[in-house]
Amino acid sequence: MKGTYTRREAIVAGLFGVAVAGIVWGPVILRPFGSAPAIDLRTLQFQQDRPAVQARLSPPARVTKTKPTSRVDINHADAVTLQTLPGIGPTLAQRIITHRKGYGRFTGADGLREVEGIGLRRFEKLEPWIEAR
Repeated sequence: MKGTYTRREAIVAGLFGVAVAGIVWGPVILRPFGSAPAIDLRTLQFQQDRPAVQARLSPPARVTKTKPTSRVDINHADAVTLQTLPGIGPTLAQRIITHRKGYGRFTGADGLREVEGIGLRRFEKLEPWIEAR
């Protein structure tokens, strides 16, 4: 019969496969059990050797925003002026300017809702402070 192996050939092929697998995978499998890197015990600092450090956490600095004294024209305001509006930080101010440059002037104050990050709730807080001239 063609395509069949004798018992001796099958055993030899199996042992050869195990030997090859051992050569290839042996170092990978045995690596975790190898010798540990040398540690110089004289350089270790134990808890009693270290000076006591008292960690003091100061409260985060609060930045007070100045409220706008009049309505802000969203078509002409720069980033600093936009940041005086409630709920507008540097990221949203830059998004407003980018939107204005990309799509042109705002036709009305409600056009600000097209800017990513300004939803209905934020717009309701801004509406008394903005205008589009």
